[in-house]
Amino acid sequence: MRIAVASEGLGVAPRFSQCSSYMCYTVDRGVIVECQNMPNPGMSTAKLVTLFSEMGVDTIIVDAIDYDVANVFCHAGIEVIASARGGTREVAQAYLTRTLTGVDELCHLGDWEHDDLDHDLAEA
Repeated sequence: MRIAVASEGLGVAPRFSQCSSYMCYTVDRGVIVECQNMPNPGMSTAKLVTLFSEMGVDTIIVDAIDYDVANVFCHAGIEVIASARGGTREVAQAYLTRTLTGVDELCHLGDWEHDDLDHDLAEA
């Protein structure tokens, strides 16, 4: 499992689209085993979703994100957790232990219609 946290320094960035980097945590059996800092490549949403999918990212954790952007990630099968605040590692760890409070899960992956994925990616 991989978790990407939109970051500014060591904390969660206030806005997903304007973060300086993504802290990417690799998780094995519920434990963070690796951390990589990926500078924000400044890509379109569609390209960023493709990159994250290729990297094996399952979940992104953010503070604020545009609903339309979150929707594209959700349609691609990447869970979006919003309204997170604090240190990037702490929020990733809290997510893993299900103790992350005050956040919104923006997609319920079983409820999404995946037929429109290509259309949504083309629009992003």
